[in-house]
Order: sequence, then C-alpha cells, then structure tokens
Amino acid sequence: MSQQNTELEGIGKLRSGSLFMILAVLLAAIGVLVIISAGMLGGMFSAASGNVSGVIASGIGLLVGIAIVILIGAIIGLIGILRIRSGFGILKSLGRDVGIGEIGTTLYLVGLIIIIIGALLTIVLIGFPILILGEIIALIGGILIGIGFYKVGEIYNEGLVKIGGILIVIPIDLINFVGFILAYVGLGKVRPLPTVAQQPLVPQVYQVGQGTIRNNGYAYITLYSSTPASIISAKIEGANIMSSAVNPTVLQIGNNEVTIFFGNVQSLAPNTTYIITLTINIGGNIINISTSAVYQP
Repeated sequence: MSQQNTELEGIGKLRSGSLFMILAVLLAAIGVLVIISAGMLGGMFSAASGNVSGVIASGIGLLVGIAIVILIGAIIGLIGILRIRSGFGILKSLGRDVGIGEIGTTLYLVGLIIIIIGALLTIVLIGFPILILGEIIALIGGILIGIGFYKVGEIYNEGLVKIGGILIVIPIDLINFVGFILAYVGLGKVRPLPTVAQQPLVPQVYQVGQGTIRNNGYAYITLYSSTPASIISAKIEGANIMSSAVNPTVLQIGNNEVTIFFGNVQSLAPNTTYIITLTINIGGNIINISTSAVYQP
C-alpha cells in the first residue's frame, strides 16, 4: 500500500470514528427522550385508570429502556474511539505529529473502564472515588483527543478540523457533539500531503586541500570518498605523465591520504600547479575526477 493510500486510510478512520461519536450522542439523546415520553404517557394512562401495577410496570420499563439505549450508545461511542485511535496511530506511523491524540484515546478508554468498575461498585462506598478517578482520566483523554484533532487540522490546513478540535477539548457534551460534527465535515475535505521522492545519494570523491609533487616522482594528495572506491590510474595533465603506482588503491569512506608515483618528473616547472586526473571505479561506474598539486622539487 502506498503512503498516500495509507494516509487516506488514517484520515478515513478519524472521520468514521467522528461519525460514530456523533451517532452515539444522537442515539442516546433521542432514544432517552422518546422512551421517557412513551413511559410518561403509559404511566398517565395507567394512573388515570387506577391501575397501580401498570404505573409500576411503566416505570420499570422506562428505566430498562433508558439503560438499553445508553448501553447501545456507549458501544457505538466505544467503536468510534477505537477507530479514532487507529486513525491517529496510522498518521503517527507516517511521521505526522498527532501522537498526543493516540495517547488521548488510550487514556479515554482506560477512563471508561475505570468508570464502569466504579459504577458497578457504587453499591459500596469505594465505588464513588473510583468513579471520580475514571471521570478525571477520561476528561484528560478527551482534552488530548481534541488537541490531536486540532493538530490534524493544522497539518492539513483544514480550518473546520481545527475548530472541531478546539470544541472537543471543552468538556461539555453539547460542545463536544458540535466539535465532532465540524471535524467530520472538515476531514472529508482533507487530502494526503504530497510525497517528496527522495533522490538516491550520489557517491562522491573529491580532493581535500592542495596536493604536492616532489622531485622524487611522488605526488601526495588527500581524497574524500563517500563510499568505498578504487583508483585505477592517475595522469598529470599537460605533461602526459602516467602513474606507475598508487597507494592505497582502495579508498575507504572518509579522508584518504593517497601517494602516487609518477617516476621522472624533471620536465615539470617548479612551483607550478598541475592538474592530476584520477580514474576511479565507484560501484562499477568509471569516473574521472580532477585534483591539483603544486610541483615543489
């Protein structure tokens, strides 16, 4: 899968996760309102007819209905958080600075688990502090999730996602709801960032400093090589003097002190700079590089 497709997958998971969060709130709110309305009407009819057992049954049915709707909403919200976490994780793996959002979803999930444990233990007093701890952790997680969405909007230059992230940070359900709506709409406009193709590094060999040629026929130069390479031959240009020996013949990565023996160099003019052309093999590619050396007899 290409980076752009992977990036689209991450953005898509953030968007679908936001949709699940929106649906969770809508389902819980609308469902509870409908059930309460229906339960109240049923209770009123039962009370009007003097049916006490009917009133009790209506009350129990009302509570059970609300509990079921809240449970379904919680499950949908949990799916949304998991998808958002996956989206942040994918974008983080691509080098996007959204890791804080992934941390936020982890804290939020931990907070939810602690809240559930606390709710189950409210029958004893120990449940209340656990419940409060879970709420605090979930609150911190929600704030980090909002910051993560803001960073996504900043990275992809999408204002609606940034505004949505700011609203998600605010710990008020209605404002969070609007924040996820804005984030959902904004993420639909986000496109992957253009990828920059990395050019392969070109092996390099070049001279460091100034070389010298002595009257004993030896030339001394320093070569830098970015990769192992081999010196095949050397020639003093203008004088057409070819080398008879080079040491070392194999260049290592970094600076290499190279000694070249040319033999008789009496035809060279003292204190004159000459060009020494080196023929080098770099990874099977034969290249010529020019170096300079002063004849100092």
